Amino acid sequence: MRFAVTLLGGLALLLAAAAASLGLGATAIAPGEVVGAFLAFDPDNLDHYLVLTQRLPRTLIAAYVGAVMAVGGAAMQGVTGNPLASPSTLGVSAGAMLGMLLSVYGFGAGLGVQGLSALAGGFAGFAMTLAVARMTGLGPDPRGLPLILSGALTGMLLAGLSGALLLTDPARRAEYLSWLAGNINHFYADRLVAFWPLGLVATLTLLALARPLTLIGLGTERAAAMGVRVRPVTQAALAAVVLGASSATAICGPIAFVGLVVPHLVRPFTGAHLARLLPASAQVGAALCLLSDVLARRAFAPFTLHTGVLLELVGGVCFGVLIYRLYLRPGAAR
Repeated sequence: MRFAVTLLGGLALLLAAAAASLGLGATAIAPGEVVGAFLAFDPDNLDHYLVLTQRLPRTLIAAYVGAVMAVGGAAMQGVTGNPLASPSTLGVSAGAMLGMLLSVYGFGAGLGVQGLSALAGGFAGFAMTLAVARMTGLGPDPRGLPLILSGALTGMLLAGLSGALLLTDPARRAEYLSWLAGNINHFYADRLVAFWPLGLVATLTLLALARPLTLIGLGTERAAAMGVRVRPVTQAALAAVVLGASSATAICGPIAFVGLVVPHLVRPFTGAHLARLLPASAQVGAALCLLSDVLARRAFAPFTLHTGVLLELVGGVCFGVLIYRLYLRPGAAR
């Protein structure tokens, strides 16, 4: 019963956020005009045109990215047993970002190759994080703090390389500078159309693995004793997370900290079982990204702030709070 109420609450929040995204922007559009754009489109009505050609694609992109990143973060935290794990803290987003830029700047790649390059970069970024963590002593720390520090180091390095790459081609710099900052924009609708199946496959895979992943989160030995094939399940789950997060990054650039923060917001209402946590995280992640995008459009009107920049500011504060609660406050586990 509690889970059903949580899902209904998440759905209501998501619908309200989507309505706000369609109705609010540089100018506000009345709810009746928004509904009219879908039910009785008038090509001579500017509001109808704005809703269907600009705000609807932007809404779909924000919802997709928020849901995929939140689901990925919840799964990563369950698999690694680390409450700070997410695609943005473990090098996946930064790797996907660099991989896609390399394909564009190095080979002038088209949309399909850009997606594959982002996926390869996401896997490379995550593998690099694991390698650095093992070299710096991941084993002795069951909380995996070296893993997070290694992810931060890897992310900064890859982001720096991405920024340096932009400087090599001034003609393309303007086109990808906004994307590099995490820019949810209707111009990227073609990217959403191309890459959303990857996020769907990733999410369905994680939902299918929810039960064994939950058991793995309780301890690998206990999971193995209950018949879970720990290594293949873990590898499949991590591959799904990288697939989904890389597709989201390829669409609009790195949207950080949604995957880190949302599972912590949802877990008190759903518990740790991923069969409940994942769908609720998808709802709240999509709603949070939508509301952040609305705030980015309205907070400094008539100027528009990149959604990724806003989430970096909010997420950085949340990250600091989590670090303090989990590692620094008196009585925290050592």
